[in-house]
Amino acid sequence: MLTVRALSEPQFFGFEKNWAELLSRSDADPLFMSWPWQVSWWEIWGNKLKLQLLLLAVYDRDDRLVALAPLYTSRYRTPIGWHLRRLHVIGNAWKLGPTVRTEYVSCICDRQYKEQALEALSVYLKGEAWDELILADARESEVAGWGQALEHHMSVSCHVRSEAEGIAIDTAGSHDEWLASLGKNTRLKVYNRRSLFEGALGGHRLAWSDHENFLEILNDFHVTRWGKPCFDGAAVRFHQLLLSRLRAPQKAQLSVLKAGEKVVSVLYDIRARNRIYNLQAGFREQFHPKISLGTLHLGYSIEDAFRNVEIDSYDLLAGSGKNTFYKSRFKGQTVRFPTVEYVRSPVLKAAYGARGYLPQGLVSSVNRFFRL
Repeated sequence: MLTVRALSEPQFFGFEKNWAELLSRSDADPLFMSWPWQVSWWEIWGNKLKLQLLLLAVYDRDDRLVALAPLYTSRYRTPIGWHLRRLHVIGNAWKLGPTVRTEYVSCICDRQYKEQALEALSVYLKGEAWDELILADARESEVAGWGQALEHHMSVSCHVRSEAEGIAIDTAGSHDEWLASLGKNTRLKVYNRRSLFEGALGGHRLAWSDHENFLEILNDFHVTRWGKPCFDGAAVRFHQLLLSRLRAPQKAQLSVLKAGEKVVSVLYDIRARNRIYNLQAGFREQFHPKISLGTLHLGYSIEDAFRNVEIDSYDLLAGSGKNTFYKSRFKGQTVRFPTVEYVRSPVLKAAYGARGYLPQGLVSSVNRFFRL
């Protein structure tokens, strides 16, 4: 008894209150699947990448919103002229172009309607023309739910394209116990070097409220360290929009470390409900031979999360460091983000099937030909 309706772009931009209320009744990620994140991403990259909005809202018999599937479509052309249509979740542009990364991708479903909503959405999508559905950096549980619902109503094959890993630290327990669980060298960098930083080096930490200036400093640190900015122009505009749209229970937590009056490290965190997300960091790499500024700065913020009884997780998200997967040293829980492709097109299914019987050199050609 559920009804699915496609919302227009003007409706999307005016849907903040409805979206937030549904999100509070769901298990969807409170940051990445929130209206501020999703609408800001669409505002920056929707037109830039020539995407077509397919925002699906699901209503019960009393016309109450019970689910949202924030989708869009993109088209691509194979070398021999076939036009294929992909469905994506707003927030990632898999094989389309660089954007900011959206993690924990899912539908937004009222907890009481999860299974029914996915069924209703699958019935609706059966009537749409598409060849592939991409769930990039998805929640693991979402992959199984989508697969079961889609396979119930149409013939699709599922292909796992990649799997990223991240680390989330459980901060509901004791900070002292967490520190004791760390390796000796990590504990030294996270906590024990504070005495040197705050003493002889005159270091201190403070909150930062100037969003634009903060992003500039962050980019400057990345240019020095990596040879390129952390965020390009489009990404900077995205984060400016996002930060301007955050509403409780979301809050930007921007902080800097200063040595004397000079900023030597910045940390870009956002709180959403009971979780803090570490989105980015930047620091002066050659600051002091005994101090790792990035790790030290994280140590301050992680301790704050432990001390706040309303916070139960500090999420380091997906991605590795410059040389190693440094996040694993923080003794958090490993979070996996699969990117999954559901293939509906008979031609693409045949291409996937043929790859198992072809020499490796021809497999690469098939992949390029179909953009697999």
